[in-house]
Amino acid sequence: MANESTLIPTFSLAERDRRWGLVRERMKKAGLDCLVGFPNGGRFEQLQANTRYLTQMGGFACEIGVAFPLDGEVTAFVQSPRDIVWWKRAQSWIGDLRNCRRLWSEGMIARLKELKLDRARIGIIGLSGLIRAPEGVVAWGMVERLKAAFPHAEFVSATEAVLETRAVKSAEEIGFIQEAERLAELAAEAMLAIAREGVPENVLYAELVRVMLANGGELPTMIYWGAGPWPASEHLVPSTRRIEKGDVLSNEIEAKYGGYIAQVAAPAVVGPIPRERHAMFEAALRIFHQLSTQIRPGVPLAEIGHAYQAMVQEAGFKPMSWPFHGRGLGDDHPAMPNAAAAQEAVFAENHVIILKPGVALPNDARDAGERAGDTVVITRDGCRRLGQRPLRVSEIPLL
Repeated sequence: MANESTLIPTFSLAERDRRWGLVRERMKKAGLDCLVGFPNGGRFEQLQANTRYLTQMGGFACEIGVAFPLDGEVTAFVQSPRDIVWWKRAQSWIGDLRNCRRLWSEGMIARLKELKLDRARIGIIGLSGLIRAPEGVVAWGMVERLKAAFPHAEFVSATEAVLETRAVKSAEEIGFIQEAERLAELAAEAMLAIAREGVPENVLYAELVRVMLANGGELPTMIYWGAGPWPASEHLVPSTRRIEKGDVLSNEIEAKYGGYIAQVAAPAVVGPIPRERHAMFEAALRIFHQLSTQIRPGVPLAEIGHAYQAMVQEAGFKPMSWPFHGRGLGDDHPAMPNAAAAQEAVFAENHVIILKPGVALPNDARDAGERAGDTVVITRDGCRRLGQRPLRVSEIPLL
């Protein structure tokens, strides 16, 4: 774990052995001799989460590849010799670090030949099946070069072998997510502290990033942002527009600690909070607490989805999409991309989710309303919040 003498947050060797053992059990069941992971910094580096799970190497847009054999030494690939120097100092999980000179497939081919995998069954992580990238994220040229180098090997998608292992979090992982939650809350409160009429949006956004980094967080991280007359449409780009009286600040603020993600929302209104918005938020908050007691190990995801819709309608509103999604190193299970795909899926102890039920006005065609929620871990007794700040809509004082 991280302490004052470490360069970056790192996990113990016991955590490494736990993960590697579980992944190799899945590999045996799937008949896989080796996993191959190529770098992909997309979606705030979440598309490289499976590779990071095996290596704990990443952050700040570092590109990392991995060859993970069923038996034998694990190899990580980096861009240049200076990256090898850094990562040998920063982590202790992997000793075999190789400079691929940005030719990722060449480095991978050389390692697979050393492992004598000419006729093996090789799983490519990210070939397909990622939660928010179902068509895959691996470059076509890299795969074609592997296939040409090993014409007698079988190449298959192996995303699930790591993705399913990632779903249930260890105590060390939950500790990292707890720290990410602390960073997100610090950032949200710091942003609200300087939010006043006339302050540009990008200055508020910059304060979020500054506080995260100053307290041990990392980039890139997701911040959905909206500011302006209600409904304020959330997006990824802060403008230079200055906030005005009556503006709504709508956001989803994620912080990362050692790659692990937590999310908070810090909705606010410049000036008095309209009664309608306050009523919507209070309804969403009640539903958050109700769902927190109902989500337990063994409960089907679809059951919670239906319960959420009923609660919102009973409160006199319409629901805003699904009320939760998994989080960890990225989009982790449990996931709710659609109801049909989740009929058999159930919650498990130590799943970590962003629980954020939302309500909207019943006769409003816009998908805009109020959400109340937090990062939570699922226990035998229900959901436990990882955050400490009160769940609220903040009123920004007028000048």
